[in-house]
Amino acid sequence: MPGVAARLGVGHSTLYRYVDNREALVRLAFELVAERTVWPSAGPAWRALLTGFADALWGACEAFPGLDEAILTTPGTPRVMVDLLTGYGGALVGAGLTPRDAAVAVDFVADLVFSSSVAMRGLDRRLPDAAGGSSTARERYRRAWARESAGRHPFEAEFTAEETWHGRGRFDDKLDIFLDGLATRIAPDRAASPGPSTEENA
Repeated sequence: MPGVAARLGVGHSTLYRYVDNREALVRLAFELVAERTVWPSAGPAWRALLTGFADALWGACEAFPGLDEAILTTPGTPRVMVDLLTGYGGALVGAGLTPRDAAVAVDFVADLVFSSSVAMRGLDRRLPDAAGGSSTARERYRRAWARESAGRHPFEAEFTAEETWHGRGRFDDKLDIFLDGLATRIAPDRAASPGPSTEENA
């Protein structure tokens, strides 16, 4: 709270005229992020909808560093997100999912985005080594896999691939596996439909 007050150029006690505590302040920040993020519209193409939702969440995590961890540790969902996800749920049910599967789908995608974003960001942290220097967690992981996978099964070599340790890592592969599985729970005559457009949430 003192840090935020300093950034705003006001006294520490001034913040408490508007929020009760740090948690309330963080929830207000969530609302601001939700309002500033471009979300996919709730169209009938369930797979494009969930992929667009994942992309929008990932973009928000990149635009607002620390959002991922804050969401995982601060209870509460902004009203704008409740309304948005209710619309998504209706579209997913209309596409052939049960209400429970629709709820699990949006929850799973959000959890996968936030946990993956935290993990990828954590690869940048520097760790001390025995020689008195330091290296990033990314470098440590890659060196370990390079040593262990040399000349062995191609499965292990996959962990030394450059894309594994940068950007979104294996996030898109994980999302595809989940969506492929989800497709088996949708009635065949409902599974194919055109993709949704995107529009800014007002």
